[in-house]
Amino acid sequence: MTALKTFLLFALLCGFILFGGFSNSIGSPAYSQLKLDANRISWTHLTFEAKSFMADVTAQLQLESMSADDVKAVLLKNKQGDALPIPSTGAYKLISNTSMDIIGKSPVNMDNQVWFDPRDATAFGRIRLRQGEDEQKKVYRFTKQGVFRHRKEPKDPQEAKQSPDKWTDELDTFYAYDLPELGCTNVSERLLLVYIASTAEELENDKPLSLCIFGKRQLFQVQLTSAGLENVEVDYIEKKQQSEQRRKGKIKAHKIVLESRPLKSDLEKVENFSFLGFQKNIAFFIDPKSNVPIQLSGEIPRAGNSTLKLQRVQLK
Repeated sequence: MTALKTFLLFALLCGFILFGGFSNSIGSPAYSQLKLDANRISWTHLTFEAKSFMADVTAQLQLESMSADDVKAVLLKNKQGDALPIPSTGAYKLISNTSMDIIGKSPVNMDNQVWFDPRDATAFGRIRLRQGEDEQKKVYRFTKQGVFRHRKEPKDPQEAKQSPDKWTDELDTFYAYDLPELGCTNVSERLLLVYIASTAEELENDKPLSLCIFGKRQLFQVQLTSAGLENVEVDYIEKKQQSEQRRKGKIKAHKIVLESRPLKSDLEKVENFSFLGFQKNIAFFIDPKSNVPIQLSGEIPRAGNSTLKLQRVQLK
């Protein structure tokens, strides 16, 4: 065999190895078709805290079911696109209230509400309210062709001191996307990743999930991957009906890591993906016995690596 043939054979072999090695990576075009069972969720309220020299962060999550009529009554009326229909069985709402006090910055409060289909985490609508710095309220309606957004901001520092309904700087925007072209089976939302991580049986069976997730202005391909079991120190209050008990010790938690990359959009500048303030090295830690998220971790800008540890859980 000549040297040239040997080189070509070696190069071809390397190509097969590389292709196989990356077939399940974040760059894979095959998206997961979620079939989630909401009955696997054992919690209705979660409270997390992270305290360090650089930052104090508190995040509260609340999950509730709603009738179809109630969901339709609160969702934004979109002026562009064909709004996704609400199932006759209704939908779920996930609420988050996050406060961040980072050294050198003004304290910030962020409130989010997301309405979604519990069977596959398809997002129908969202409200984002930020106060304390860079005040803004953004209301979204998800459609078949993209996401319609109505934005309100205070026009000056005086308006910023007033309630959001008094803000007068308003703007409508439509963030278009072509789901068949992108290969997305459906579109979910960043906050719902904690719901997905708590319910998806594929992750328990070490099968990665590849999802289309809408951020602030564009779609991302997000991959959730099992990283095995890891010892996690816990100290939280568990409440069920009228009884309370303290859980303290070590739990072998199921670690799920998150990777993301932006998908094609019309934006001039690609946005940074974030989840509850985390932008890098994001991971979920789930108690495999109860499916309760007991810890969330990642890197927060200007605060560094942070860990949100469960402080309180309300069980169904």
